[in-house]
Amino acid sequence: MERELRVTPGKSLFLFVCWWVLCTILGSILINVIGIGSVGKLRCAIVIQDIFLFILPVLLTMVIVSPIPMRITGIDRTVNYRIFIMIVFAAIVSIPAMNDIVALNEAIRFPESLHGIETVLRNSEDAAKATVERIMSGTSVADLIVSVLIMGVLTGFAEELFFRGGLQPLLGQLMRNRHFAVWATAFIFSAVHLQFFGFFPRLLMGAFFGYMVLWTGSIWASVFAHALNNSLVVINYWMLASGIIDYDVNGLIYDGSFYSIMVAVISVFATALMIYLINQTSYDRT
Repeated sequence: MERELRVTPGKSLFLFVCWWVLCTILGSILINVIGIGSVGKLRCAIVIQDIFLFILPVLLTMVIVSPIPMRITGIDRTVNYRIFIMIVFAAIVSIPAMNDIVALNEAIRFPESLHGIETVLRNSEDAAKATVERIMSGTSVADLIVSVLIMGVLTGFAEELFFRGGLQPLLGQLMRNRHFAVWATAFIFSAVHLQFFGFFPRLLMGAFFGYMVLWTGSIWASVFAHALNNSLVVINYWMLASGIIDYDVNGLIYDGSFYSIMVAVISVFATALMIYLINQTSYDRT
């Protein structure tokens, strides 16, 4: 069923972009005022970014363009508890396959004529990675909790509200094609992270989140999946920094051996099976 708008999808999308630009400017000003010198200020900056760049534009737009803003964002619909369980299994069994895709994406090399651009992109990603590691720094339980709440829960909710609760339904109504909306939103979701050497795994992840919303009519499944993914990264990093584990889970990648090939193949099929089961459960209303 098409979700109701007071104005045309095109005008709604234009308003959405305008609010995003305005809120981005206001958020940037506030972040500059506070500064990002210390880890605490850097964490505050992430909170401000999530609120101003991702949450406010959606809320301000939907209150204006829709008589049922909670419905169009998918906030007001519950999700079958079994889907959350299957998302956890999907996240676990997909780790080997996703690690292989990450490794393949990172291994992409530009032609010699574009070496300068490649260097700029890799340096930018290294800087972004260093910033994220600063945010997750600290080995106490309190540091872990704060990192999970900010990088996992808040960022997962904010980005899903923006992309799958705001952008995806507007694109779907504008283009009259829900599958196009899922993939277009996933593409934009990956592109705005400005990390080319992580583009393809993030694209697939964004599509997975998008189909969670398409199948369930709710953003809570995608919020859970996104927050879970981010939180697992945070927990893995914290356990490494704390000396609890000495092996990075993300180190399990394809190396050409028979064992790694079998693990990757099993991971792909297991992930596909979990996605199929999630799809079937989403449409089971009984």
